[in-house]
Amino acid sequence: MSLRTSPVLVLLLSGDPEIQTQYRDVFRDATIIAAKDINSVPKDVLKRTLHAVIVETGAHTRSGDFSKLLHGIDPGQTLIVAGSRPVLKRTSALLQLSKAPRTASANGTNQTLCLETYLEHKVEDFVKGMRNGSAQNLHPMLMSAVERPLITLALQETRGNQIQAAELLGLNRNTLRRKIQDLRISIKRARTH
Repeated sequence: MSLRTSPVLVLLLSGDPEIQTQYRDVFRDATIIAAKDINSVPKDVLKRTLHAVIVETGAHTRSGDFSKLLHGIDPGQTLIVAGSRPVLKRTSALLQLSKAPRTASANGTNQTLCLETYLEHKVEDFVKGMRNGSAQNLHPMLMSAVERPLITLALQETRGNQIQAAELLGLNRNTLRRKIQDLRISIKRARTH
């Protein structure tokens, strides 16, 4: 097993190929050691300085594995993320978001680019990936992928009030109801006390 040299070393313990791909994207410039579990990790890796340790927990994880892994790791110097598959997926999305493109402003400070530019950056990767797979009808596919979380977040923000969510989104209430039904979005109305 040949390791590319990088000053940053990340240990990723997950058998899920999707999680491995997500974290490879997050830690693009790092050396990533991916393994199904602690017993699959080469012994020399555990002796090196780890900058991040990502561990998928679940029924297959034993507490002895954690103590074996964490022995010798300084939590003040190492990012440690442990959780179920959904937790690791959300965490990778948050880490990816924190890597939003930045630009230098006129006064020389770095500023996060606007939402449109950030989305352009992300959509570019999506379109390239879909083109390589010979996909068609990208517009409706992408609109659906963006519309569902947008409506869901608007409903969460308004505590399930569809009239307020429609106003927030700039939609007619009946249009919003149709979209909720078409996209199969569950509505949880918060009770006011």
